[in-house]
Amino acid sequence: MNSSMSPGRCRRFILLAAAFMRLSAYGQLPLSDHMPASGVLGHADFASGSSGTTVASLQAPSGVAVDPLTGKLFVVDRYNNRVMRWGSSEKMTNGSAAEAVLGQPDFVTATHGLSATKLNDPLRAHVDAAGRLWVSDYANNRVLRFDDASSKPTGSAADGVLGQPDFTSGGSGTSAAAMNGPVGVFVDAAGRLWVTDRLNHRVLRFENAAARANGSSADGVLGQADFTSGTSGLSSTKMNRPMGVYADAKGRVWVCEDDNGRVIRFDNGAAKANGGAADGVLGQPDFTSNAKSAARNGVSNLRGVFGDETGRLYLADESNNRVLIFNDAAAKPNGANADFILGGSGLSDSSIIQQEVYDPSSLNYLLFMPRDTSARIAGKFPLIISLHGIGESGTTLSRLKNDGLPKILDGYDTFPFIVVSPQCPSTTEWYYDRTDLKVISLLDSVIARYPVDTNRIYVTGYSMGGIGTLDLAIRHASRFAALLPCAFRIEPGWDLCAIKDIPMWAFHGQLDNVIPVANAQSVIAALVACGGNPAFTLYPNAYHDSWTQTYANPAVYQWLRTKTK
Repeated sequence: MNSSMSPGRCRRFILLAAAFMRLSAYGQLPLSDHMPASGVLGHADFASGSSGTTVASLQAPSGVAVDPLTGKLFVVDRYNNRVMRWGSSEKMTNGSAAEAVLGQPDFVTATHGLSATKLNDPLRAHVDAAGRLWVSDYANNRVLRFDDASSKPTGSAADGVLGQPDFTSGGSGTSAAAMNGPVGVFVDAAGRLWVTDRLNHRVLRFENAAARANGSSADGVLGQADFTSGTSGLSSTKMNRPMGVYADAKGRVWVCEDDNGRVIRFDNGAAKANGGAADGVLGQPDFTSNAKSAARNGVSNLRGVFGDETGRLYLADESNNRVLIFNDAAAKPNGANADFILGGSGLSDSSIIQQEVYDPSSLNYLLFMPRDTSARIAGKFPLIISLHGIGESGTTLSRLKNDGLPKILDGYDTFPFIVVSPQCPSTTEWYYDRTDLKVISLLDSVIARYPVDTNRIYVTGYSMGGIGTLDLAIRHASRFAALLPCAFRIEPGWDLCAIKDIPMWAFHGQLDNVIPVANAQSVIAALVACGGNPAFTLYPNAYHDSWTQTYANPAVYQWLRTKTK
C-alpha cells in the first residue's frame, strides 16, 4: 500500500466519484455548484462515517463502475480488498446490501492475497460494453478481467490478467508486459484497454484487450518514449504519477496526474506514437506548470477523470474535496475554468452557467436556472423559450452562446427567469417540418422537471428564431403569455389573428437587408387589423441585428414580468 493515498481521502473520493457517476449516467440532470448528493451506499444516511466489513459497509472505497448492460453497480472497497456488486435497483436505496462480492469468499473476510480469486489493494474498476469488469490490483501490479461480471457469484475467479504472466505472480516491472502500481482502467469503444501505470509515470494501451492472453505486452505507451523508461516529468510528453484515464467517443484520451495537478488530453490517442505529446491541459495554464490551487481553474491532486456522452468532463480533485465539471471539455482552452463544482467549500467566484441538456426525445437545449427569486410566485418561476438564428443550428450546443439571449446569460446572477434555449437541427428550420411539435414536447418536459409557472411562459427569438416565435405562437397560442420576436417576418398563409390577444413587443432594424423592414411592418399591420395591439420598436440605425440591443435592455424583461395569461 502506498501511504500517499490515505484512507480518509479515498473515502471522500468515492462520495465524489459516485456523484459524477450518477450525473454522467443522466446527462440531462440539472447541475448547480455544490448541489447535494442524491443517495449514499456504505451507510444508511449521510451523517454516518464509520468503516466496516459487512454486506452493506465499506472501508475506503476508491472506485465505481456501472455495467451498461444490466445497470448493476460495482464499488472497489479498497481496504477490504474486494469489489462489491449492487443490483440495478438496489443501488439507488440508501444503505442497501450488496448482492455479491469479488476478491473475497464472503462479506466478512477482508484479507489480501495473490490468486485468481484474491486482491491486494484494488483501486479502480471499469465495466466495458460487453459486461466485462476490469479491476486494477495495485499492490499485485496487475489488472484483472472478470467476464460477465454481473452474473458472477461471490468469490468467483478472474478470467484474465495483464501486467503478470499468471495469477500467482505479483512483482513490479518496467516493460511492455509489466506494471508498477496500476490505477486507472478504461476500455474504449474499440475494445482498447487503457491503464495508468502510476509509478512508471505512463499510460499503457492494449488493443483488443479482452482477447489477449495472460501477460500480453502493451501495444503503445504515453508519458514515456519507450516501454523501458519510467521517469517522471512535467511537459506535454511526460507524466508524474498518473491516476485516472478516460477515452471519449471521439477517441480523445484524458489522463489525470496526481503530482502534476492536471488532466491532459491526447487527441486521437490510439494513433499517437509512443511518447506522443498531449494536445491540451486543464487544471494548469500550460504544460510546464504544476501549482496547486483551489480556484475554479485549478486543482490540487487529481484522483479520477470521467466523461459522459454530452462531452462533459468530471475531475475528482481529492485534496480540495470536490469534483470539477467542464462542459464541452475538448473545446476549452488550456487552463479554462470549470463550469460546475460539486463538494468543496463553496467558492465565492461561482456564477450561474447555462447547462447543456441533451434530450433525444425532443431537442437538446441550454438551461439557465435563476438564483434571483424576485419573479418567483408560489415557488414557480417565469420561463423564456429562446429560439436562435440559422447560424447556430446543428449539434454543438455551445454555439448558442455566440449570439442572442444565451450570449448574455452566463454569469447573469440577477436574471430572474428560467431560460430554455433549444437547438434546431441543421436539416430544417424552426417553422418547417413541424419542428414546432418538438419545441412543444420539450416545453412539456421542462414543465414536468423544473419549477415553471405555466401562466408566465414567453417566447423570443431572432432572425430564423423571430420567424419561429410567430409560427410557434400561431400553432399553440394558448401556451404563451407574451412574445418578443426580433428581425422577423411570416410565411404566406399564416393566421396572425390567432395571436392577436397575446401581448407582443416586436423589434426590427430599419436598415435590415436580410428581412426587409416592410415584411415586419406588414406583420404589425395585420395584427392591428385583427384587433391586436402589438408594440413595435424600429431601430433607425440597425441592420439585421435588432436583437443585441433588445436583449441588453432591462425594460424588456420588466415588461415581460407584467404579462401573465
